[in-house]
Amino acid sequence: MISKKFIKGADPFFGKYKKNILKDIEYCLKTGNLSNGKFTNQFEKDLKKYFKSKFALSVSSGGTALELAITALGLKGKEIILPSQTFIATPNAIVKAGAKPVFCDIKIDTGCLDPKEVIKKITNKTGAIMFVHMFGIMTDDIFKIQNICKKKNIFLIEDASHAHGAKINNIFAGNIGDVSCFSLYATKIMTTGEGGFVLTKNRRIFEEIKSLKNYGKNEKDQKFYKLSSNYRLSEISAILGIYQLKMLNKFIQHRNKIANIYLNKLKNNNFLDFFKKTKNTTNSYWRFPLYLSKKIKREIFQKCMQKKLIRITWMYEPLCHLQPVYNKKKFKLTKSEEHIGQLINLPTHLNISKKIAIYVSNSVIQSINEINKKKSLNNRSK
Repeated sequence: MISKKFIKGADPFFGKYKKNILKDIEYCLKTGNLSNGKFTNQFEKDLKKYFKSKFALSVSSGGTALELAITALGLKGKEIILPSQTFIATPNAIVKAGAKPVFCDIKIDTGCLDPKEVIKKITNKTGAIMFVHMFGIMTDDIFKIQNICKKKNIFLIEDASHAHGAKINNIFAGNIGDVSCFSLYATKIMTTGEGGFVLTKNRRIFEEIKSLKNYGKNEKDQKFYKLSSNYRLSEISAILGIYQLKMLNKFIQHRNKIANIYLNKLKNNNFLDFFKKTKNTTNSYWRFPLYLSKKIKREIFQKCMQKKLIRITWMYEPLCHLQPVYNKKKFKLTKSEEHIGQLINLPTHLNISKKIAIYVSNSVIQSINEINKKKSLNNRSK
């Protein structure tokens, strides 16, 4: 019975490759080569091939990837426009790289930057726009923002931490901007526990990040010309990455299958709103997002679902511009602030079978009905 087992968040999945992984780890232990070895090189080659990118580099985290990208682009002292609806690592990377985050409003039906709002934020200090692919749901607004960047002669950075394997017009997320950054954290679509990687088609950016991730070392003369630190991915993490990448197509297919069940089961419910589905896209669906009607209190809905043994989450709240570290100068992002309180996520990971997805969908409908029935009874008793 599904209802006897709590439906929780994702666990890392390695499938049939566990023996291969253990064998490769044993090789590392025997040889003592735990860093900068053949597995890191193989992982970066595999990333390049899979994403059809000219250059790929593994790094120690998604936040590190962003920080190194900003540094490599020479954006110190510049402003970078980004959404507030993202993980705190995104603006933190901007600040750590010596730039200034400029928070911008989003489109409600995409969860991503609104091109019209972006234009309003551009000044002569703007050095880049950072586009976050929320939940790995691709939107053609990325091309509008790409055009803005070209016209204004500023860089486009993709934060694709949710978007491994996502595509639009047969172009991978990560192949649209000047540089793109991915997280390999434990909860992401593909994971090495901790880690990240960078994609770019620009050799200069590639060489700069390659040096920066290794203390600023110049490989040609073995001297250090830049002040930096160690941002490398370990060999054991690279091994995990190699096999996770082999399964990425399977991950994406599964997540789309589960997302389609949710959409078909819930699309006619008047108390739910969905993210826009853009044509010619393959979304990665890190999670399946939807908005509850303002008539349904999210915390009450969460408790109802918990009684049905289903974990319901949301992110990112408080929004970045309202976090204590950034909330120095009071300002509003109307759309982001109004709708973040209604956002919920349904699970799409490999432990969610078709049967479980149907159960989750039915439970969503039941919970909404229970809440409305209780409200109706309370109103009658007044």
